[in-house]
Amino acid sequence: MTDCVEIALTSDTSGQHWSCCAWDVRTGTQLMTYRNGGSPGPNTLHTIDNRVIVSGNLTKPLLTVWPINRQEPCNVKYMLPAIPSAVAVSPDGNYCLVAHGHSFNVYNLLTGANMASVSQHYGKVMVLRFTDDGSHFISAGQDCRIIVWNLARTVQQKDSNRMLYELADFTLPVSDVLVGKGGMKALLAAVSLDRSCKLYELSTGRLLLNVVFPVALGVVAMNALETELFVGDKKGLIYTCNLQSVPRSKEIHLQQDLLNRSVYKGHQKAITCLSVSMDCETMLSGAEDESVIVWHVKTRQQLKLLPHKGIITNAFFLVTPRAMFDQSLDIPVVYPPFQKVVLTRQEREKISIEIPSKKCSLRTERLDGGLAGPMAIGDSEKDGKVRELEQQIEKLKAINQQLFQQAMQAITNEDR
Repeated sequence: MTDCVEIALTSDTSGQHWSCCAWDVRTGTQLMTYRNGGSPGPNTLHTIDNRVIVSGNLTKPLLTVWPINRQEPCNVKYMLPAIPSAVAVSPDGNYCLVAHGHSFNVYNLLTGANMASVSQHYGKVMVLRFTDDGSHFISAGQDCRIIVWNLARTVQQKDSNRMLYELADFTLPVSDVLVGKGGMKALLAAVSLDRSCKLYELSTGRLLLNVVFPVALGVVAMNALETELFVGDKKGLIYTCNLQSVPRSKEIHLQQDLLNRSVYKGHQKAITCLSVSMDCETMLSGAEDESVIVWHVKTRQQLKLLPHKGIITNAFFLVTPRAMFDQSLDIPVVYPPFQKVVLTRQEREKISIEIPSKKCSLRTERLDGGLAGPMAIGDSEKDGKVRELEQQIEKLKAINQQLFQQAMQAITNEDR
């Protein structure tokens, strides 16, 4: 099926046997179940460094945290102001965004500090997404708006600068947002209940493409190469759009007969989750019909059916964590409980965060890890290696200087 070592992490609304479950997409077997955390809500299930799983409860105002190799959650209670409607964790695992109602809070995971509370939306916030470099994040909700934020300015509570810009091109609530690779130079895709799928340039907010479908849209996904866009609608169908064939106009209206040529048929109700594997050969889809389907992208054939007991709220691919199957490994959850009150400016300046680092110089680290290999080198031998490398660098500088002078002489002779 695929050579990529990936598993699937899913959750549903029932919570009968487990809160979330890790699956082998090749065989359809359960690898690990995580219990006693309630039913995770949509867009609230995440992993941190492939060592910790975080989920927001569907009916209670709290977060649940599991070590990746334990079925039972940690004993710390992460209380929230209200039931979370969306959760996002920064790629470095330092910050957590939690949306409730028309606002969201920014928490520092390492200290539990409530860094900021933002209320710029007029409707319920349904989606929170970080860029892959963690410098910015995106919020979208039922007020038909998408807002791009700078994380550093939001944490510093600079009201005039923390919101970069907003997109108000939709006429109905935004149902899902996708951020591509490349930091602020990435692509931003969004789908809405107004039947449109829009593609933006994240750095400027410029509209690149607007594809209008004949049905309301619920979820969007993109492959790792960013050559194909997958859209799930409210009737159980999944459509694919080739981004390599550039259209003549920015707005395209697709008809049903054209969509039938590239459609994935298998679900009976609205699509709620979409995820594409790293090798771009396999796709994962969840729906309200209480099933998760593993697809082969090229042939649009069903490979596996993963049955559930409720509406699918989260389903995505995950690189197989090494620590998941090592029960002897003790993974500490170092995240303290969240603070209720937002910190003032003076309190934020006094926060200290401990980051582990190696107590060795860059030169020693290079010699030990790259040049010296696994063999131990004495101090005298290290000094000899350093002197030898410095001599080689001086020789290269002299050669580069000679090449530069000869090139300049040749250019000036041609001008004459």
